[in-house]
Amino acid sequence: MNTYERPAVLVNEELAEGVYAASGTSGNGPKCDSAYMNGVWQAPDYSDWGGATRGYKQQFACLGCPANTDNGCGLQTHYIESGNAASYDVDNGNRKPSWEKKGYGPDDPVTDWNM
Repeated sequence: MNTYERPAVLVNEELAEGVYAASGTSGNGPKCDSAYMNGVWQAPDYSDWGGATRGYKQQFACLGCPANTDNGCGLQTHYIESGNAASYDVDNGNRKPSWEKKGYGPDDPVTDWNM
């Protein structure tokens, strides 16, 4: 979800000040709440699976998550494009696929098709 960007450090011998270069996230923005998706968007797999047992993560992926869009995670696209709009805060704690909200594990065989 977040990528590390190495800070550029410039030296100016004429200054007697220091600059603290931080990396990582501040923890202030919205985040993925899924214990299984870990901020990595995945599309549902609707391919012909021939009756093989398939887990919820493979079958439904991010379906049902409020941040899910047709081609990626809205936290990585729409949220940034919105200028980090505060309206995204209403989903805090709820950004996970519907199968996870219902208590299913990622590898549990799909028995509930109502996602």
